[in-house]
Amino acid sequence: MPRLIFERSLEQGEFVEEKIIVDNTPDIGDRSGIKFLECLEEAISECKNLIERGFRLADYWTDPDVGIVFSMKKKRI
Repeated sequence: MPRLIFERSLEQGEFVEEKIIVDNTPDIGDRSGIKFLECLEEAISECKNLIERGFRLADYWTDPDVGIVFSMKKKRI
């Protein structure tokens, strides 16, 4: 079943990075795909919340073993 995974506050040099991952494990009972789309909407909403807190979308990609990964970064103060 699709779910969100949050990797919070990884410090990399002068940046703080947070990752939002949409797990790609399918929900067998979700024949329409609505649960996956709802999970994706939740990830996008979380990205927007981080942008309001000063982060930027630094990267995004898909990985067949992981899912969809959104990498958000901001400079450390």
